[in-house]
Amino acid sequence: MSKTLVILNPLSGHGNGEKVWRQIEIALREGGLAFDLAQTTAPRTAVKIAEDAKRSDYETLISVGGDGTVNEIVNGMLRASNGGPSGSLGIISVGSGNDFVKSFAPQLGVVPTGKRADWRIGVQQILAGKTRTVDVGRIGADHPAPHFAATHYFVNCLDTGFGANAAMHAHDFRFLQGLPMYLAAVFKTLVKYAVPRVKVELDNTRVEQPSTMIAVANGRCIGGGFWVAPNALHDDGLFDVMIAEGLGRIGILSLLPKVMQGTHVFDPRVKYVKSSRVVIESPDPLVIESDGEIPFIGARRAEIEILPRRLRVLM
Repeated sequence: MSKTLVILNPLSGHGNGEKVWRQIEIALREGGLAFDLAQTTAPRTAVKIAEDAKRSDYETLISVGGDGTVNEIVNGMLRASNGGPSGSLGIISVGSGNDFVKSFAPQLGVVPTGKRADWRIGVQQILAGKTRTVDVGRIGADHPAPHFAATHYFVNCLDTGFGANAAMHAHDFRFLQGLPMYLAAVFKTLVKYAVPRVKVELDNTRVEQPSTMIAVANGRCIGGGFWVAPNALHDDGLFDVMIAEGLGRIGILSLLPKVMQGTHVFDPRVKYVKSSRVVIESPDPLVIESDGEIPFIGARRAEIEILPRRLRVLM
């Protein structure tokens, strides 16, 4: 029988992980799942826990946390496999955004409102045992943030520009969760934001312009409820890339409601293309966000590629 490890982030969702864990544990064990448990004790510890688990022959790792916890576990799994097929991942969402699982709606019963996902749905999916094989993104860039490596993996979305800068402020608002938290961060970022100049190389084209935001998406939703890539598929071997023109505050505010609805793809100020590889260069230092984490601060060159069908997800 394959070994299973549950990795719990008790601080996820402003302490929601610790609050609901006992109920989750009872539901999993009553459902017949045998597992070991590890808890994170600080940011980035799930990476080492996951990497060590894979090297100790755990086939299935289960994340109990938010998007950041999923990202850490995926990075540990992919490090252990050197970027190759890396086993199975189960997700029980108890975080603030939970954007990765929103991309699988409606089969997960997650409505696109920015509300917290119901942990019971994740438990049901894990006990059902059905898997879906998805692509993984890999990014290499200069200036990794403290405790991050120069090579980083993501399963949902990477972005740079306005959205990444807003993500740095998201947890300044400890009394908020989900979409309201990210909206508060957006308005804080609007106070002082300089649009970077970028060169973007894609499979079949090259873009050079000031850009408010670039999103390289494997999934569809970011920031608790911004549908930045409404047509993205997790298993098509391609990123959905969104490149917005350089916009001022009024332009950003006029575009944001469209991003929340996923209708920005028809806006002439936005380029929306598919590509298996993306290279971003800028003379201006870039903040890069992926799956709720900030792995690079001050980057001037980033190379991003899709790794087709690298991860099995219990969905």
